[in-house]
Amino acid sequence: LQFNYSLDAHDFIIALSLRLSLRNCPMPSGVALAVLACLAITSSYVGALYIWGSSLPRDHPTTIKRRLLSVVLVCGVSWMPAYFWATRLHRAPTPVHQLLGLRLKKLPVAVLDSLLLVATLFAGPLVYFLYTLELPESHSTPPIVQTRDGNPTNARSFNYDIKDASNDAQSDGASSDYLEQDGDPDGNTAGPAGRFSSAQALATSTCRLRRSGASEGQRSSEPCVPGVGGGGAPSASWLHSVTSSQGLVFWRNLVVAPVSEEFVFRSCMVPLLVLEGLSFQNVVFLTPLFFGAAHLHHVIHLLRHQRVPLGRAMATASFQFLYTMVFGWLATFLFLRTGHLMAAVAAHIFCNWMGFPPFADMMTHPRCVQLMLTTVAGVAAFFMLLPHLTVPEKYQQGYCFYCH
Repeated sequence: LQFNYSLDAHDFIIALSLRLSLRNCPMPSGVALAVLACLAITSSYVGALYIWGSSLPRDHPTTIKRRLLSVVLVCGVSWMPAYFWATRLHRAPTPVHQLLGLRLKKLPVAVLDSLLLVATLFAGPLVYFLYTLELPESHSTPPIVQTRDGNPTNARSFNYDIKDASNDAQSDGASSDYLEQDGDPDGNTAGPAGRFSSAQALATSTCRLRRSGASEGQRSSEPCVPGVGGGGAPSASWLHSVTSSQGLVFWRNLVVAPVSEEFVFRSCMVPLLVLEGLSFQNVVFLTPLFFGAAHLHHVIHLLRHQRVPLGRAMATASFQFLYTMVFGWLATFLFLRTGHLMAAVAAHIFCNWMGFPPFADMMTHPRCVQLMLTTVAGVAAFFMLLPHLTVPEKYQQGYCFYCH
């Protein structure tokens, strides 16, 4: 009996101690729970990409298809925390689909304003793109020069081959890794009599521009030649063949990634933080941290498939974290001010197509002064237009959920 009594007393003391400790330990606040939910969504989005356990590179068609399925599944459940917060925890008067930015009212205006803003921000790189745009049909035949092996060739293609050979020597034979800087469409053919159309020249210059903006470990090993590799206008067969390797890369970079990432990291996370009372500025600066962290996993691809040294891989991943976080500030700002998910998606697609601005090539261009002045003017115009083009009342938001 003494033994049983001592055991019961001991259990009572333990239970009392636990009760007192839990009483003195505050429960997580609503903001902390919202942050934990955002972390869980981020982990689910990134983790779903690796559930297949494959060792194939990220640009392999099988990898892209599997990850597409993973992203669709994650998007199918990522909205549930926002639904729970809006309907159970806070009883928000605003319909859930509007909290997610899924609205039709003033949608074209929001998309056009978003594209105008990012195009203004990229004014310098866009002008550089036009300077480097070559339309062979509008120029005379370049002079013939002798190469080292004695074979004649024209000067334009000779200089072009030298530039691409330099790029290819530095590329490790690997495809680009960044979401914002990879996946140039290909599969194009030359026009009649070996002449290239203006559309093909446009795509070739696009390839040159985006390759010059990529870091050493990200440059594609394919030359930017119209009809070969990453250059040239898309052919009809390529446009209708989404199962091809480059076709899948194109759809991933310019359709699937922008739509899924903006839905997960803007539509599904921003309402959680806003409903918990975080200020506009705090939401704008906090949400992109999850977005930037979700891109750190690219270091795995750099180490495993591109054989990049650990130090350089970490530096590359850190740079991408900063770049994507800065873009996240803009995307979150557009989402909050316009109340439209597609405003952020449009900006994301444009930035993915442009890649990181090729400042190094712009500085060495013969018209570098004009390019730098255009860049500065574009940035200044962007900040002047930003508050005026994103006035919430302009988009007829019938609520002030995103207006504070």
